Amino acid sequence: MPRYRTLLLLCALLVGCEPTPQALQPKTLIVGLDGVQLSEYEKLGEASNLKRLHYRKAFTGGIAGSASEQQTISGPGWMTLLTGEWANKHGVTSNALHLRVSPDYPSLFKQLRRAMPNAYLASVVNWSPINTAFLLEDAQDSNVRESGLSDELVTQRALEILGNTPADFTFIQLDDPDAAGHQHGFGPDYQQALRNADAQLGRLLDKVAERQQQYPREGWLVIVSTDHGRDASGVGHGGQSEGERTIFIASNKPLDEALGAQTSVAPIVLRHMGINPNAEQQ
Repeated sequence: MPRYRTLLLLCALLVGCEPTPQALQPKTLIVGLDGVQLSEYEKLGEASNLKRLHYRKAFTGGIAGSASEQQTISGPGWMTLLTGEWANKHGVTSNALHLRVSPDYPSLFKQLRRAMPNAYLASVVNWSPINTAFLLEDAQDSNVRESGLSDELVTQRALEILGNTPADFTFIQLDDPDAAGHQHGFGPDYQQALRNADAQLGRLLDKVAERQQQYPREGWLVIVSTDHGRDASGVGHGGQSEGERTIFIASNKPLDEALGAQTSVAPIVLRHMGINPNAEQQ
Protein backbone atom coordinates (compact mmCIF):
# COMPACT_ATOMS: atom_id res chain seq x y z
CA MET A 1 0.00 0.00 0.00
CA PRO A 2 1.43 3.42 -0.91
CA ARG A 3 2.74 5.35 2.05
CA TYR A 4 0.27 8.23 1.73
CA ARG A 5 -2.67 5.76 1.82
CA THR A 6 -1.25 4.22 4.97
CA LEU A 7 -1.03 7.66 6.54
CA LEU A 8 -4.60 8.49 5.52
CA LEU A 9 -5.86 5.22 6.99
CA LEU A 10 -3.97 5.85 10.22
CA CYS A 11 -5.38 9.38 10.46
CA ALA A 12 -8.91 8.08 9.89
CA LEU A 13 -8.47 5.47 12.60
CA LEU A 14 -7.13 8.07 15.04
CA VAL A 15 -10.02 10.45 14.35
CA GLY A 16 -12.50 7.62 14.81
CA CYS A 17 -10.99 6.77 18.18
CA GLU A 18 -11.13 10.31 19.59
CA PRO A 19 -13.07 10.45 22.88
CA THR A 20 -16.48 12.06 22.80
CA PRO A 21 -16.12 15.71 23.91
CA GLN A 22 -17.48 16.31 27.39
CA ALA A 23 -20.45 18.63 27.74
CA LEU A 24 -19.72 22.02 29.22
CA GLN A 25 -20.58 22.47 32.88
CA PRO A 26 -23.45 25.01 32.88
CA LYS A 27 -23.26 28.16 34.99
CA THR A 28 -25.66 31.10 35.12
CA LEU A 29 -25.45 34.70 36.30
CA ILE A 30 -28.56 36.90 36.34
CA VAL A 31 -27.95 40.63 36.84
CA GLY A 32 -31.11 42.49 37.76
CA LEU A 33 -31.04 46.25 37.19
CA ASP A 34 -34.07 47.66 38.97
CA GLY A 35 -36.37 50.14 37.25
CA VAL A 36 -34.32 50.59 34.07
CA GLN A 37 -36.03 52.11 31.06
CA LEU A 38 -34.44 50.63 27.97
CA SER A 39 -34.70 53.83 25.91
CA GLU A 40 -32.82 55.72 28.65
CA TYR A 41 -30.20 52.99 28.97
CA GLU A 42 -29.56 53.11 25.23
CA LYS A 43 -28.66 56.81 25.57
CA LEU A 44 -25.36 55.71 27.14
CA GLY A 45 -24.32 54.86 23.60
CA GLU A 46 -21.99 52.35 22.03
CA ALA A 47 -19.57 52.41 24.96
CA SER A 48 -22.14 50.94 27.35
CA ASN A 49 -21.74 47.36 28.48
CA LEU A 50 -25.22 46.64 27.22
CA LYS A 51 -23.68 46.73 23.75
CA ARG A 52 -21.45 43.79 24.69
CA LEU A 53 -24.59 41.66 24.88
CA HIS A 54 -27.42 40.53 22.66
CA TYR A 55 -30.56 42.31 23.85
CA ARG A 56 -34.21 42.66 22.97
CA LYS A 57 -37.14 44.73 24.12
CA ALA A 58 -39.59 42.67 26.16
CA PHE A 59 -42.66 43.26 28.30
CA THR A 60 -43.86 42.81 31.85
CA GLY A 61 -47.25 43.43 33.44
CA GLY A 62 -48.89 40.24 32.18
CA ILE A 63 -51.51 40.20 29.46
CA ALA A 64 -53.55 43.37 29.88
CA GLY A 65 -57.20 42.69 30.61
CA SER A 66 -56.61 39.04 31.48
CA ALA A 67 -56.16 37.19 34.76
CA SER A 68 -52.40 37.49 34.33
CA GLU A 69 -52.36 41.31 34.34
CA GLN A 70 -50.10 42.44 37.17
CA GLN A 71 -48.74 45.68 38.61
CA THR A 72 -45.51 46.88 37.02
CA ILE A 73 -43.70 47.01 40.35
CA SER A 74 -40.74 45.20 41.83
CA GLY A 75 -42.27 42.32 43.79
CA PRO A 76 -44.37 40.91 40.95
CA GLY A 77 -41.69 41.73 38.37
CA TRP A 78 -38.75 40.03 40.02
CA MET A 79 -40.79 37.00 40.98
CA THR A 80 -42.10 36.67 37.42
CA LEU A 81 -38.55 36.78 36.12
CA LEU A 82 -37.41 34.15 38.65
CA THR A 83 -40.38 31.79 38.32
CA GLY A 84 -41.38 32.11 34.67
CA GLU A 85 -45.00 32.78 35.71
CA TRP A 86 -47.20 35.84 36.03
CA ALA A 87 -48.31 36.98 39.48
CA ASN A 88 -51.71 35.28 39.33
CA LYS A 89 -49.76 32.02 39.56
CA HIS A 90 -46.62 32.79 41.56
CA GLY A 91 -48.68 34.72 44.11
CA VAL A 92 -46.58 37.85 44.68
CA THR A 93 -49.16 40.32 43.45
CA SER A 94 -47.75 43.41 45.18
CA ASN A 95 -44.83 44.52 47.34
CA ALA A 96 -46.61 43.46 50.55
CA LEU A 97 -44.05 41.81 52.80
CA HIS A 98 -46.32 38.94 53.86
CA LEU A 99 -46.44 37.55 50.31
CA ARG A 100 -44.46 34.45 49.36
CA VAL A 101 -43.84 32.64 46.09
CA SER A 102 -46.39 29.86 45.71
CA PRO A 103 -44.96 26.37 46.26
CA ASP A 104 -46.93 25.32 43.18
CA TYR A 105 -44.83 27.66 41.01
CA PRO A 106 -41.37 27.64 42.58
CA SER A 107 -38.53 29.93 41.65
CA LEU A 108 -35.32 28.97 39.91
CA PHE A 109 -33.70 28.54 43.30
CA LYS A 110 -36.00 25.73 44.35
CA GLN A 111 -36.15 24.13 40.90
CA LEU A 112 -32.37 24.10 40.62
CA ARG A 113 -31.92 22.77 44.15
CA ARG A 114 -34.30 19.89 43.43
CA ALA A 115 -32.59 18.97 40.17
CA MET A 116 -29.02 19.74 41.29
CA PRO A 117 -28.78 19.02 45.04
CA ASN A 118 -25.10 20.00 45.23
CA ALA A 119 -25.35 23.18 43.16
CA TYR A 120 -23.93 26.42 44.58
CA LEU A 121 -26.80 28.94 44.59
CA ALA A 122 -26.49 32.60 45.55
CA SER A 123 -28.85 35.58 45.80
CA VAL A 124 -27.35 38.97 46.70
CA VAL A 125 -29.65 41.99 46.60
CA ASN A 126 -29.97 45.64 47.52
CA TRP A 127 -33.78 45.55 47.83
CA SER A 128 -34.22 43.19 50.78
CA PRO A 129 -37.81 41.87 50.27
CA ILE A 130 -36.65 39.71 47.37
CA ASN A 131 -34.82 37.49 49.86
CA THR A 132 -36.39 38.34 53.20
CA ALA A 133 -40.03 38.14 52.09
CA PHE A 134 -40.98 36.75 48.68
CA LEU A 135 -38.26 34.05 48.50
CA LEU A 136 -37.95 33.52 52.25
CA GLU A 137 -38.97 29.85 52.18
CA ASP A 138 -38.49 29.15 48.49
CA ALA A 139 -34.76 29.97 48.47
CA GLN A 140 -33.93 28.96 52.03
CA ASP A 141 -31.47 26.30 50.85
CA SER A 142 -29.29 28.78 48.95
CA ASN A 143 -25.60 28.78 49.81
CA VAL A 144 -25.54 32.58 49.89
CA ARG A 145 -28.47 34.87 50.60
CA GLU A 146 -27.56 38.44 51.45
CA SER A 147 -29.88 41.44 51.51
CA GLY A 148 -29.87 45.20 52.03
CA LEU A 149 -26.38 45.78 50.62
CA SER A 150 -25.47 48.88 48.64
CA ASP A 151 -25.14 48.36 44.90
CA GLU A 152 -21.36 48.54 45.20
CA LEU A 153 -21.31 45.90 47.94
CA VAL A 154 -23.68 43.70 45.92
CA THR A 155 -21.22 43.94 43.02
CA GLN A 156 -18.23 43.18 45.22
CA ARG A 157 -19.94 40.14 46.74
CA ALA A 158 -20.90 38.88 43.29
CA LEU A 159 -17.29 39.23 42.13
CA GLU A 160 -16.16 37.24 45.17
CA ILE A 161 -18.70 34.50 44.46
CA LEU A 162 -17.69 34.34 40.80
CA GLY A 163 -14.03 34.23 41.75
CA ASN A 164 -13.99 31.90 44.74
CA THR A 165 -16.93 29.48 44.60
CA PRO A 166 -18.49 27.00 42.14
CA ALA A 167 -21.05 29.74 41.36
CA ASP A 168 -23.51 27.45 39.60
CA PHE A 169 -26.39 29.97 39.76
CA THR A 170 -26.07 33.55 40.95
CA PHE A 171 -28.77 36.21 41.03
CA ILE A 172 -27.99 39.81 41.98
CA GLN A 173 -30.14 42.93 42.09
CA LEU A 174 -28.90 46.53 41.82
CA ASP A 175 -31.39 49.16 42.98
CA ASP A 176 -29.89 52.60 42.42
CA PRO A 177 -31.44 53.31 38.99
CA ASP A 178 -34.93 52.78 40.41
CA ALA A 179 -34.19 54.98 43.43
CA ALA A 180 -32.86 57.77 41.21
CA GLY A 181 -35.96 57.59 39.02
CA HIS A 182 -38.30 57.87 42.00
CA GLN A 183 -36.42 60.88 43.31
CA HIS A 184 -35.73 62.83 40.14
CA GLY A 185 -37.43 61.18 37.16
CA PHE A 186 -35.57 61.01 33.88
CA GLY A 187 -32.63 63.38 33.75
CA PRO A 188 -28.99 63.76 34.79
CA ASP A 189 -29.30 61.87 38.07
CA TYR A 190 -31.05 58.94 36.43
CA GLN A 191 -28.44 58.86 33.66
CA GLN A 192 -25.66 58.87 36.27
CA ALA A 193 -27.29 55.98 38.11
CA LEU A 194 -27.46 54.08 34.80
CA ARG A 195 -23.79 54.80 34.11
CA ASN A 196 -22.85 53.51 37.55
CA ALA A 197 -24.93 50.35 37.15
CA ASP A 198 -23.51 49.83 33.68
CA ALA A 199 -19.96 50.09 35.02
CA GLN A 200 -20.78 47.50 37.68
CA LEU A 201 -22.22 45.26 34.98
CA GLY A 202 -18.99 45.66 33.03
CA ARG A 203 -16.93 44.45 35.98
CA LEU A 204 -19.16 41.38 36.26
CA LEU A 205 -18.90 40.61 32.55
CA ASP A 206 -15.12 40.93 32.78
CA LYS A 207 -15.09 38.50 35.71
CA VAL A 208 -17.15 35.94 33.80
CA ALA A 209 -14.77 36.25 30.84
CA GLU A 210 -11.82 35.78 33.16
CA ARG A 211 -13.42 32.72 34.69
CA GLN A 212 -14.17 31.21 31.29
CA GLN A 213 -10.50 31.51 30.41
CA GLN A 214 -9.51 29.89 33.69
CA TYR A 215 -12.09 27.10 33.41
CA PRO A 216 -12.71 26.45 29.69
CA ARG A 217 -15.01 23.51 30.42
CA GLU A 218 -17.59 25.84 31.99
CA GLY A 219 -20.45 27.10 29.84
CA TRP A 220 -21.66 30.50 31.02
CA LEU A 221 -25.05 32.09 30.49
CA VAL A 222 -25.37 35.71 31.56
CA ILE A 223 -28.81 37.32 31.63
CA VAL A 224 -29.34 41.02 32.33
CA SER A 225 -32.85 42.36 32.79
CA THR A 226 -35.10 44.62 34.81
CA ASP A 227 -38.30 44.24 36.80
CA HIS A 228 -40.40 47.03 35.25
CA GLY A 229 -40.27 50.16 33.15
CA ARG A 230 -41.36 53.66 34.14
CA ASP A 231 -44.08 56.19 33.37
CA ALA A 232 -43.52 59.14 31.05
CA SER A 233 -41.92 61.28 33.76
CA GLY A 234 -39.64 58.53 34.98
CA VAL A 235 -40.79 59.03 38.56
CA GLY A 236 -43.49 56.39 38.88
CA HIS A 237 -44.53 52.96 37.70
CA GLY A 238 -47.16 50.36 38.45
CA GLY A 239 -49.64 50.86 35.64
CA GLN A 240 -50.07 49.45 32.17
CA SER A 241 -48.66 52.25 30.01
CA GLU A 242 -46.22 51.25 27.29
CA GLY A 243 -43.28 52.71 29.19
CA GLU A 244 -44.18 50.91 32.41
CA ARG A 245 -44.63 47.60 30.60
CA THR A 246 -41.41 47.87 28.57
CA ILE A 247 -38.40 45.98 29.86
CA PHE A 248 -35.39 44.40 28.17
CA ILE A 249 -33.68 41.03 28.24
CA ALA A 250 -29.97 40.90 27.42
CA SER A 251 -27.65 37.92 27.24
CA ASN A 252 -24.14 36.87 26.32
CA LYS A 253 -25.79 34.34 24.01
CA PRO A 254 -28.02 35.05 20.98
CA LEU A 255 -31.66 35.41 21.95
CA ASP A 256 -34.61 33.67 20.34
CA GLU A 257 -36.43 35.95 17.93
CA ALA A 258 -39.72 34.93 19.57
CA LEU A 259 -38.54 36.15 22.98
CA GLY A 260 -40.89 38.81 24.27
CA ALA A 261 -42.19 38.26 27.79
CA GLN A 262 -40.58 38.54 31.20
CA THR A 263 -41.74 34.95 31.76
CA SER A 264 -39.18 33.82 29.15
CA VAL A 265 -36.15 34.21 31.42
CA ALA A 266 -36.67 31.28 33.80
CA PRO A 267 -37.17 28.69 31.01
CA ILE A 268 -34.04 29.96 29.26
CA VAL A 269 -32.05 29.43 32.45
CA LEU A 270 -33.51 25.99 33.13
CA ARG A 271 -32.74 24.75 29.63
CA HIS A 272 -29.20 26.08 29.87
CA MET A 273 -28.74 24.26 33.17
CA GLY A 274 -29.93 21.02 31.57
CA ILE A 275 -33.38 20.98 33.17
CA ASN A 276 -36.64 20.66 31.26
CA PRO A 277 -38.94 23.55 32.12
CA ASN A 278 -42.44 22.78 33.32
CA ALA A 279 -44.87 22.29 30.45
CA GLU A 280 -46.46 25.69 31.03
CA GLN A 281 -43.05 27.41 30.88
CA GLN A 282 -41.97 26.02 27.51
